[in-house]
Amino acid sequence: MATIPAAEQPPWTTPEVFLRPVAGGAEALTHGLDRFSGRWLKLRDLAPAKLKELRQVATIESIGSSTRIEGAILSDTDVAAVLRGITFDSFRSRDEQEVRGYADVLRTIFDAYPDIAITESAVKSLHRQLLRHSTKDARHRGEYKTAANHVEAAHADGRRVVVFRTAPPAETRWWMPRLLDEFNAGWASEAWHPLVLIADFVLWFLTIHPFQDGNGRLSRALTTLLLLKAGYEYVPHASLERIIEDNKSGYYAALRASQTTVVRDPTQYREWLEFFLGALRTQQRTLEVTLEAALAELKLVAPQERILEAIRARGPQTSTGLATALGLTARTTRYHLAQLTGRGQLVATVRRAGRLYSLPAD
Repeated sequence: MATIPAAEQPPWTTPEVFLRPVAGGAEALTHGLDRFSGRWLKLRDLAPAKLKELRQVATIESIGSSTRIEGAILSDTDVAAVLRGITFDSFRSRDEQEVRGYADVLRTIFDAYPDIAITESAVKSLHRQLLRHSTKDARHRGEYKTAANHVEAAHADGRRVVVFRTAPPAETRWWMPRLLDEFNAGWASEAWHPLVLIADFVLWFLTIHPFQDGNGRLSRALTTLLLLKAGYEYVPHASLERIIEDNKSGYYAALRASQTTVVRDPTQYREWLEFFLGALRTQQRTLEVTLEAALAELKLVAPQERILEAIRARGPQTSTGLATALGLTARTTRYHLAQLTGRGQLVATVRRAGRLYSLPAD
């Protein structure tokens, strides 16, 4: 898709409503996306040790990809080193600062997402945290922009051209509260599929581009926050940022196409919605394939699946209770419980008499 020259960009207008259902409906686009949540619950309980490993890997990938999308050059190996406290040469200090800031924001989101309200103060606080290590950005951390920050592209000869005109700084302090109010009203209603609402909100956030710098990184962190708040708890275990980085040209093409149309008609953002939902499908497939492979390695046998299913459905159980409920011998039940606890798929109370077996805590 060819980028519309700056001279042909439509002027910024103030729509009566920012967040509108996409033209043509979104039912077909969201079909099947919610089915994975049920599958995830079973996979999660069968491979808890693998999940811990996946989350660590996905966090490093997310930090590395989100910062590289914006021009950083640190590899995932470098990111892991930075998170261990290693520093690099002065030429990469800016990248290190961005890595630390994104890591801080993800940590906050993972630890406290149920309690983070989607308000101006929360968004500004996350932005402040995102840039807390960046000496260059100290002046405008957590504050809306005061100068134009149109999206530009650099030509090979060094010329820079505007490829998208963002919201004027003077209007940003009025439009952001309105956008957040509309989002929260949509979140509280049953009129929106949460994934469509999240996609529309992120599009408008990037269209307004409310902060002087860090908008792209913050938009991806906010996406993770909103997905977790919507109940998609698998998100930290497979990097959505990595999928975006791997499809960077498609990401920018879809974003620019919908930004150009949405400022004239808030229902015209199908290209962005298709990309966003497609990225989520890829994330789900990636995680499912990885977990299926992990389960194959575990070689879970039928009695073990039945034991896990019983505990998942009824809560903590004793060996005797499980043997009775599942029609297994006491010896067989004890054997399989030992296998499951040894692999970390179950945990047991310390006492021997009446020992209870339960699923590991998240």
